[in-house]
Amino acid sequence: MFCRGERLMIQRCSVCHKAIFYPRSVCPHCLATEPGWVEASGRGTVFTFAVQHRAARGFDDASPFVLAIIELEEGVPLMSRVMCPPSRAHIGMPVRVTFETIGDGPVVPVFVPDDDP
Repeated sequence: MFCRGERLMIQRCSVCHKAIFYPRSVCPHCLATEPGWVEASGRGTVFTFAVQHRAARGFDDASPFVLAIIELEEGVPLMSRVMCPPSRAHIGMPVRVTFETIGDGPVVPVFVPDDDP
């Protein structure tokens, strides 16, 4: 998965049509070669989460924050931040993707509660 132009992209097999995570050159479901890239819906649910009270150096102003495993509608999981107060986070919470630039660095996917599922 990667973000290009603030679009969440995942791999999908052109033979069995299953979503693939982590990116690779061979489909783990049917062994077809050359899986393609498609834009993900950007919607998912919180599978599990933890509240982080100590942030990495340079992110001290972000603590505490919610770090979650998000299961995308396409069926693939990914780890990301959920941009909500920790008291609001819960397993099964619907979320949608948005994007955040880290300093002068990369654009990364983060998720916000999806109040309009």
